[in-house]
Amino acid sequence: MGYEWLPGLMAILNGVEPHEVIQALDNPHRWPHPMRDQYGRAFVAIWARTRTGRPVIVTIRLLGGFDAQIVAARPMTPDETAHLETWEHNHE
Repeated sequence: MGYEWLPGLMAILNGVEPHEVIQALDNPHRWPHPMRDQYGRAFVAIWARTRTGRPVIVTIRLLGGFDAQIVAARPMTPDETAHLETWEHNHE
């Protein structure tokens, strides 16, 4: 899958480095969460870990084919991390 960055996103990332975003997206053990915004647009929130094990959520917009646009990224909250750990335990 090819990824492109939403213009200006790298300048406003808060708490997540660009390399961590790519590591999370490249992690074969990731948990996708399909979602829609208030306007009905489809996105996928990818729950995954970086190479160092840091849990992050990266939101992408599918562009068609195998391409997607990275639209947001942030660290997980403790509650989200607990949900991820449960999912990881059940999908080892």
